[in-house]
Amino acid sequence: MQPRWSSPRENRDLSLRVYSSRLLGAENELVLHGGGNTSVKTSEKDHTGRKLEVLMVKGSGSDLASIDEKGFTGLRMADLLAAANTGSMDDLTMMDYLSRSKLNPNEPAPSVESFLHAFIPFKYVDHTHADSIVTLTNTDLKDEDLRLILGNVVVVPYIQPGFKLAKALLERMDEIRKADGIVLRKHGLFTYSDDAEESYSKHIGIVTKAEKGISEKIKGPIFSRKFEKVAIDATEFLPKLRGLVSGISRKVLEVNTGERALEIACSSEAEELCTYGPTTTDMLIRTKHDFLYVHDIAQISELLKGYREKYANEHSRYAASYPEHDPNPSVIVVRGFGIVTQANTKREAQIIMDDAVHSFSVNAKCRKLGKHEFVSKEESYAMEYWPFQEAKLRKHVPGNFQGSVAIVTGAAAGIGLEAFRSLAASGSYVVALDIDTSITDAGKQIASETGMENLPIKADLSDENQIKEAIARTVMEFGGVDYVFNNAGILKTAPLESISVSEMDLMYKVNSRGTFLITRDAFRIMKTQGIGGAFVFNISKNLTNPGVEMAMYGSTKAFAAQLSRYVAKEGGKYRIRSNIINPDKVFRGSKIWEGGVLESRAKAKGQTVEQYKTQNLLGVEVLPSHVVGVMMSLLDDSIFGATTDAMIPVDGGIK
Repeated sequence: MQPRWSSPRENRDLSLRVYSSRLLGAENELVLHGGGNTSVKTSEKDHTGRKLEVLMVKGSGSDLASIDEKGFTGLRMADLLAAANTGSMDDLTMMDYLSRSKLNPNEPAPSVESFLHAFIPFKYVDHTHADSIVTLTNTDLKDEDLRLILGNVVVVPYIQPGFKLAKALLERMDEIRKADGIVLRKHGLFTYSDDAEESYSKHIGIVTKAEKGISEKIKGPIFSRKFEKVAIDATEFLPKLRGLVSGISRKVLEVNTGERALEIACSSEAEELCTYGPTTTDMLIRTKHDFLYVHDIAQISELLKGYREKYANEHSRYAASYPEHDPNPSVIVVRGFGIVTQANTKREAQIIMDDAVHSFSVNAKCRKLGKHEFVSKEESYAMEYWPFQEAKLRKHVPGNFQGSVAIVTGAAAGIGLEAFRSLAASGSYVVALDIDTSITDAGKQIASETGMENLPIKADLSDENQIKEAIARTVMEFGGVDYVFNNAGILKTAPLESISVSEMDLMYKVNSRGTFLITRDAFRIMKTQGIGGAFVFNISKNLTNPGVEMAMYGSTKAFAAQLSRYVAKEGGKYRIRSNIINPDKVFRGSKIWEGGVLESRAKAKGQTVEQYKTQNLLGVEVLPSHVVGVMMSLLDDSIFGATTDAMIPVDGGIK
């Protein structure tokens, strides 16, 4: 590994701490997704203006790759050093102690390894879970073997992070002062110095020695190809898998069929590696100890059932004092296909995927260096059911739309754009379809506003191949579909006798055929998942109150309305609901009324445009937000979970 230190812009303690932290965080082989932690001992003023010695340590939720000064939490050093005389401290007591030691009570919770950072008697402390270090320490290599490779380091047996580990190292501080770093088995590396660059350089130097030692012992590929790539109908398999792992809550899938994932899935080692555990114990909170190996997708139901039963037995043995986590595997290797991970959010599933791929590579190397050794199952469950983490889980209340996947058609403007935004803001992963190229920009904007990943797709709804491709992309991206808002439509007015066949065909292609294609393919996915679902069809007032010169629009929308009824009839036994909303005169942001349509409709009624907009009992203009509010309620099982084959007007009341 090459050092990246150049010339920091500032020379203040905390600015140097930020600079070197980011250098460490930029290396995936050192830090993954919030892993590792760094600190600096410096002086800060408290609320009274007094200058105190403070440990600035990485705060909870910070990522070393992007951390800034606000990502560090200040702890009074006097408080931390006073704890050196405390015999023991459980995790919750420790976190309470650290919370009381904060210089600013509004700062994030500090790293659980804050005491260890405080006890190490150097200004700068760097800690990572370097792949090369855990590759060496997740084996039966003896301490002296590790020192021969790594140089002047203190080797420490695995101790769960927290106060107990800090106290254990406090007893070896004489050794630590003379060493270049601390190697914690199954955990990672600490380096330290009174100079930020020196601590960083020591870190990179020890990691480089580890990499060199591994490369000298391992020649050639780390995986042996045994199985061939297999063709799997992902639109059938992935929704089924998603349904099977969504028994407690909806899950989002991350699917990796890339070169490395396929190499793992086709290897002779993968099945055994699924029992090794992840690379480091901090990953256990997300990955669990065991991964699931699927040798035959036809047996996926039985394999998942067996995994859940085994997990339940181990939970009762090792962590019975805590409520059982979701017993489904977080990581699933499908022979000849790739790796699938699942979680309540896409981001979490992506993090688990990165953890899993790193773990397979590290553990495969461990096999070649010696006997693989990880922590015991008891220690694994102690980490997965870590009291500090359990306390955070109890505070988390998931939203009704968390983990859901929604398709919105006509999502680039008007009602569709409002639906896109509202679903994303509520925690749903939205697949936004529109023939307008602006859908891409809309997706970027809404992702920025809501922080939710989405999938904007430019598509012609009437083209069957484009719809099949859109559904396939949806499944590969998220695993399935829960909701569909059939919103897209086009409108052209004309007297009945002047309607051309070409005009009628165009209206039918979008309003009827396009709605049918999306509905058919999404309905198939929902049935395969077996966890229910919901459709909402945007039809319009013309269904129940036809207007003059609206034959093309009204009759093609009537087709979609009848389709909704069939979805309700055939979907009921699968808990798939389907309902209709009938808006009237929704103008704001809508392209359907452009090109003189609004003016011609007002003229046909003998009204001004403003009169036409508010021609209802309430005398109000119907807005996209009114329509979308009803749509969101219809999708929400907690509100309309017992309602299907219904129709709700959103029209201000028809005079």
